[in-house]
Amino acid sequence: MRTWLLGILLVIGGLVLVLGLWLLGYHLSGKWAFQRWQAQRIATGDRFGWKELAPSPVPAEQNFAEAPLVKGAMGRGPADARFAALSLPSGALNHLGNWMEGRPDDLDAVGRAFGTADLQTVFKPMEPIFRDLDQATLRSGCRIPMEYEDGGIPALLGFRAAMRTLRVRANAHLRAGRTDLALADLETGLRLAEHLKAEPHLISALLRVAVLNITLQVAWEGLEDRRWTAAHLSRLQADLARIDLLPSLKLAWQAEREFGITALTALAENRSTPTFEIEGRSAKVWPGPLGRGWVYRNLLAYCRFMTTLVEAQDPQAHRVHPDWIINGKAWEQSLRYRYDLRLARLGVPALLGQVQRFARTQALIEEGVVVCALERHRLEKGQYPERLDALVPAYLQALPHDLVTGGPLQYARKGEGFTLYQVGWNGQDNDGTVAWTGEGKDRKVDPDRGDWVWPHASH
Repeated sequence: MRTWLLGILLVIGGLVLVLGLWLLGYHLSGKWAFQRWQAQRIATGDRFGWKELAPSPVPAEQNFAEAPLVKGAMGRGPADARFAALSLPSGALNHLGNWMEGRPDDLDAVGRAFGTADLQTVFKPMEPIFRDLDQATLRSGCRIPMEYEDGGIPALLGFRAAMRTLRVRANAHLRAGRTDLALADLETGLRLAEHLKAEPHLISALLRVAVLNITLQVAWEGLEDRRWTAAHLSRLQADLARIDLLPSLKLAWQAEREFGITALTALAENRSTPTFEIEGRSAKVWPGPLGRGWVYRNLLAYCRFMTTLVEAQDPQAHRVHPDWIINGKAWEQSLRYRYDLRLARLGVPALLGQVQRFARTQALIEEGVVVCALERHRLEKGQYPERLDALVPAYLQALPHDLVTGGPLQYARKGEGFTLYQVGWNGQDNDGTVAWTGEGKDRKVDPDRGDWVWPHASH
């Protein structure tokens, strides 16, 4: 009996020893495993390090970020009071429309929020400020003067308030028949958004999309009400065709991943900065190869997860792949018993749904390019074409493809109008049906279901 019990104890002890040695080797090799994975990723064209991710230097006189009005809006140096003067009254925000949901701006209500029915008197004092902003957007490049490797976040959110006011002014021009001025304001907004495309911060990419969505309200209203001339449509079509959000989001996820790499490698090597916190407390690891390897194993798990977000958009093929994205909550749940990967789970970003938001915005922008061509065809031929192929090459060099499936856009002429759409996030063709959630004022497009349809005004 004792011999049998001793045998069991020896077997258990042997298993524990083997497992212990395996875990020891697993963690001791953590740094090597991460570096090997990183080298493999670099070989595929992936980018690491702030020298690779930061935008190229721009001479100060040509740098959008160094223009006095813009510099003050970025929170660097004294704030420019002129920029703050561009905000709409708080009561006006509830009366702005949403072009992606087919809702125009209510300019009468916006005027009441200002206390006057004559918006031109409101915008008159703002003209010199908007002129300076327009001149700033004409600069050739943009690079925010900051040390990216320090992990600082640029203060950019103030731009949204100014762009909402510029949009209201552009729509006021548009409805009064001053279409040249409306298009000029619209193009100022588009240029501002494009200056942010090379900035390697998720917040910069998010602001770029926000500015585009604010500005494109004017483009949509002009298209919906048929206010643009053929010359305007040609310019607008070219402006929209230059916009590509996929490289910006790919860069943003690479930068988010790099922030994690910077923080966790500093933790592994016991460097003082940047500070990495666990549950609000500054973290330190047990010194030595074992603790270092443990951190690198967490870093490897984190980077593999973040790389699925990097790869979800393919700028070269101009595609998005919803099925490549790992659900963040599901991933965290799958590691709930992996106590050795605690740090990896803490690093998962909260804004995982941005891939979908960027993809839908890009899809509708490309549909906008086609709609400009359709309107040019209607102005010249008296009606919309039966098929999109009729637009090529007279009105379009080539038709864009569906971002999700890679197939053609779906189009049908309906009386004096048309339906134009591409498949939505779920990859299913719903015959041009938009999915909605909520009712009344809370009614919004459900981005997870339905097709991405070019919006027409809902009355």
